[in-house]
Amino acid sequence: MKKRSFHFSKVVFHPSTLAILSGLFGAVIGFLINLVSGGNASNNIWISLVFAIMFSLGLTAWQASEQAKTDKQWMTMLQEMVFQTYFLTLLTDKPEVSQIAKQRLGQVLKSLDAEQQLSMLHFFSHNGLPVTFIGDALRGSKALVGADLQKMELPSVQLDDTNLNSVNLSGANLSAADLSGAALYHANLSGANLRRANMKDSDMRGIDLQGANLTEADLSGSALLADHEKTAHKANLAHAILTHAKLRGANLTEADLSGANLRSADLSKATFTGANLQGADLTDATLTEATFIRANLQGADLTGADLTYALLDDADLRNAIVTDEQLQAISTGKNMRREG
Repeated sequence: MKKRSFHFSKVVFHPSTLAILSGLFGAVIGFLINLVSGGNASNNIWISLVFAIMFSLGLTAWQASEQAKTDKQWMTMLQEMVFQTYFLTLLTDKPEVSQIAKQRLGQVLKSLDAEQQLSMLHFFSHNGLPVTFIGDALRGSKALVGADLQKMELPSVQLDDTNLNSVNLSGANLSAADLSGAALYHANLSGANLRRANMKDSDMRGIDLQGANLTEADLSGSALLADHEKTAHKANLAHAILTHAKLRGANLTEADLSGANLRSADLSKATFTGANLQGADLTDATLTEATFIRANLQGADLTGADLTYALLDDADLRNAIVTDEQLQAISTGKNMRREG
C-alpha cells in the first residue's frame, strides 16, 4: 500500500491557513503594541500596523491572481482580510488611516477580474460594510454591465463615468450616489432610492425609473430620451418622485412621466418633446424655456409653475390646472389644446 506523502508547504500556503495566519498576525502585533505603549498606541504605530495588514492584503491578492483567480477559497480569504482591514480602521478611528485603507483596497480590487469584483461588491452590501470603503475600485470598471444588483445597499457609492448599461438596480439604495457621466443605457432602477444622487450628464436612454425616489437628485444635462436604435424603448419615470430635483437642460424626449411628482423641480431648458406628463404634479416647478412640443399634459397640475418662454406647440393641456396668466408668459403655443 502506497503511503500518502505529506507536503508542509501545501499546508502552510493553503488559503484557509493564510487567512488564519493573517488574522493572528494582526492580533499579535496589536497586542504587543498596546502592551508596550501601556494601552496608548500612538498614531504612527497604528498607521504602521495598517500598512502591515495592507501589505498582507496586497500579497494575498497577488497570490490569488497568480495561482487561482476563480478559486472560491482565495476569494473567501480575501474577504476575510478585507474584514480585518475595515475593522482595524474603525478601531483606530483616524481619517488618515481610513483613507490609506480605501486607496490600498482600491488598488487590490482593481487587480481582480470582473466576476471577482462583482463578488466583492455583493460581499460589502450583504455584510453591511460601507461601499465607500472600496474607494474608486469600481470606477470605470466594466464588471457591472448587465449585472443583477437589485435591492443592494450602495449609498454614497462612487460610480461616476462607469459603464452600467443594462444593469438591474431595481429597489437598490443609491442615496447620495455619484452616477455622473455614467452609461445607464436600458438600465433598470425602478423603485430605487436615489435621493440626492448625482446623475448629471449621464446616458439614460431607455432607462426604467418607474416609482424611483429622486428627491433632490441632479439629472442636469442627462439624456433620458427614447431609444429607437432597435425597438422603441422609452425612458420610464412614471410615478417617480422628483421633488426639488434638478433636470436643467435634460433631454426627456418621448419619456413617460405620467403621475410623476415634480413639485418644485428645476426643469428649465429641459426637452419634453412628445413626452407623457399626464397627471404629473408640476406644482411650483421651474419650466422656463422648457420645450413641451407635442407633450401630453392632460390633467397635470401646474399650479405656481413658471412657464416663462416655454414652448407648448401642439401640447395637450386638457383638464390641466394652469391659469391664463401663466400661459401668457410662454414663448409660443400653436395648436395647443386646453378644452376638457
